[in-house]
Amino acid sequence: MHEFLMIRAFAGSQDDFVDFLESHFPEQTQVLNARSATLIPNTKCVETRVPVNSSSFQEIKTFIDSKRNQNEEHYQYITTRLLRKYSAAELQNAEILRLTITSHFEPSGEECGTIYETVCNHCNLGWQASALILDLRRAPQHKDISETIAWVEWIVSRKFVQTVAENKLTGAEFRPVFDLRNPTRESRNWAQLRVSGRAGAIAESTKLGRDPFSPSQLSWRCPLGHSVVAQFLSEVHLKRNEWDGSDIAVTSSLFGQGRNLLRPTPLIIISQRMYSHIQDADLKGLSLEIAHLI
Repeated sequence: MHEFLMIRAFAGSQDDFVDFLESHFPEQTQVLNARSATLIPNTKCVETRVPVNSSSFQEIKTFIDSKRNQNEEHYQYITTRLLRKYSAAELQNAEILRLTITSHFEPSGEECGTIYETVCNHCNLGWQASALILDLRRAPQHKDISETIAWVEWIVSRKFVQTVAENKLTGAEFRPVFDLRNPTRESRNWAQLRVSGRAGAIAESTKLGRDPFSPSQLSWRCPLGHSVVAQFLSEVHLKRNEWDGSDIAVTSSLFGQGRNLLRPTPLIIISQRMYSHIQDADLKGLSLEIAHLI
């Protein structure tokens, strides 16, 4: 496994950081355009990627630490992500994997008439109380799994449903999706994925932090204990005795500070058996990372 740091700097509030990245790491730094990066128009943003176990990472850490030690406000929260790249053999030998949905669209179901019951005003935890209604014209047509901006609304293609059914994969339930243009007619092309498999809570050996430079801090925690906001500074570890053995399962641990249309979401965990069939079917719209049972 090779691990990389992705970090972004923004002109205006972080001009000296932009200059630092462009001057010190010109080959690893690119300017993102506002459209592709979902950024504020006319705001320059640069993105740099460096290996975690490298002198480049340490240089960036030293820069960030110095700014934070000076209590500079614009460096208390920075945009980072750890990217993990695996060989085919590593993925094939993993007992379980974490599945992340990479295909997103809007509007959310709630904006299209889907009804929710909110149970926490702090993290916006809620339960879907009606059938899912979406503007399916906006659904990515060449992906087999996608989620709306609400984080918890997952739709899958007929190909995905068939892959699960034909291979008798466990832990998945499929419910109708209705199109905003005709909310009484069930979609023939899409179904809502509801995961009934249970993976339990993440184990304490999973390293969480605000970012790679603040490994002992979380960004936020729901006062009622429902969810946290943090980066995964390590691969996910789960307790073996809490996983029910389903081919697809979700954690009881929730992540995200939901507000308005956004709601905290669990992690999706899949078995090696499901991974194999995903590969055979060439399902699109997802990424995979090794997870561990302990």
